[in-house]
Amino acid sequence: MIRAAQLPGYSWDTTGRVEASVQALIGERLAELPARAAKVAARLREVTGDCRLVAVYLRPDSPDIVVGLCERLASSGSAQERAQLQHEIGRRRFARPGTSEVSLMGDLGQVLTAAGNRTRAYVPDLGHRDMIGALLDDFGTGFSDFVESQHEVPGPNARLRQGIVKSWRLPDGTRVISKRANPAKPGRFAQEQFAYRAIASRLGGPVTFGRDRRLQLATLLATVRDGASGHVYAVWRWVPGETAESMLLAPGEHTSLLRDYRDLMDALLDRGILWGDLSPRNVLVHGPVHRLVDFEKTQVPGEDIPVPHGDRVAYCRGQVGVEELGVLRPEDEVRACLHGYLDPGTWDFDAPGPVPFPPRPEVTAVLAGRGVTDPDLGTYNRTDQQIWQVRSPDLDPATGQPRYPGLVNFRVEHYLSCADRADADDYDRKTTEILIAGRRHGCFDEAVGAVADAVDEAERQFVVAEVAELLTGNDTGPVTAPHTAIRALVDRIDALDTARQDPDTFRSACTTLGKEGR
Repeated sequence: MIRAAQLPGYSWDTTGRVEASVQALIGERLAELPARAAKVAARLREVTGDCRLVAVYLRPDSPDIVVGLCERLASSGSAQERAQLQHEIGRRRFARPGTSEVSLMGDLGQVLTAAGNRTRAYVPDLGHRDMIGALLDDFGTGFSDFVESQHEVPGPNARLRQGIVKSWRLPDGTRVISKRANPAKPGRFAQEQFAYRAIASRLGGPVTFGRDRRLQLATLLATVRDGASGHVYAVWRWVPGETAESMLLAPGEHTSLLRDYRDLMDALLDRGILWGDLSPRNVLVHGPVHRLVDFEKTQVPGEDIPVPHGDRVAYCRGQVGVEELGVLRPEDEVRACLHGYLDPGTWDFDAPGPVPFPPRPEVTAVLAGRGVTDPDLGTYNRTDQQIWQVRSPDLDPATGQPRYPGLVNFRVEHYLSCADRADADDYDRKTTEILIAGRRHGCFDEAVGAVADAVDEAERQFVVAEVAELLTGNDTGPVTAPHTAIRALVDRIDALDTARQDPDTFRSACTTLGKEGR
């Protein structure tokens, strides 16, 4: 078997198993091809960042013209030419000119609610209408297949996203990001489109905030309802930058970034904008410019007046505090960042009466699992503190490096959702209870490791399954879940959840399952 040159991109998997599996899959194809194919494949992976064009190049059913374009792309020293070739490869594979009726519309609502097989697009900037119209006319009924075949935009805690967010090129090589409406979250996409328009109107352009920083929105090029597939996409111009999340996860001092984050939040609140998606992963930082993406949970009231202090406190008791900042930075840094809005030292654990702010879903789920559906404020505060304590970052005792237990929850829910598990949220809840039990029974490290090992393996198997399916021709549909790894993850969480009430049984289960995962 010919071995493919080692490809970048899987350094996050410290076991090396993903790299080895991908090498084996690609090597099987290369064994049937001339030796030069290995160099082309390695170069395609290097310049595009994933295995999608490698798979197109190696598939026996790829037309000669597409194979030739892949080879041109691999040999080109021009980034601009490579970007244009990426689009041309997709066009050659999927374009069906003149096969779809296209309407460019000035009413967003008509695009979001339209029925039938006509492709409709809302283009907010008249200067982009001709370009969007020509693109949709050229691809015709193949537009959705083209988009679905493109590169995913992964994150550090979501290596695979089942096609919701894609990166691709326009004919001139311009990079764009598209987001498809997620059928598992009905109504969210429409909410985001209207919220984006409302925020853009409220801000009226770039806004200076804090220490001479600039707040901008990513540029929306079009909202498209594809008539052939029924899929709805928002297409945004790609912008440079690094997410605030990845910056907060990097080694170093983060006081300055957290100060900017607070100033950004206040700049929005001062303008009456409750950005419910205020997560560090939704802020792209490029020098002094901070661009916002993702507006599914955002509220923009009709009046342009500052959000009152009491509402800001309630806002930070929601996702912003524990679920967003609290899983990335230690409690003292979160408290300093949100000073005046969030201070767990003032929480009354014996307070009677109802919860006076919108309860956070994670807290509500844990309480419901305990049979408490109408908690008083004291019970809610105690539970919220328990969750924060087990989701807050600490140091891995084995390596001395930062560890992020709260992100284990995120990954459990994410990969079970990718596997179409309707109970993904409940396994997020069970994971939280397992971590709380680990803290209570003196085996927190073992509890974290037992769940993390299983979700790590599910993630590895998902990524390998994606490459395997790309090589067999599935680059436009969702990846088939690795059922063995998903079943193992679910079984492990169930076993630990069942054992958590008895200290000895739970500690034994954590130790045994932890050994199995190594």
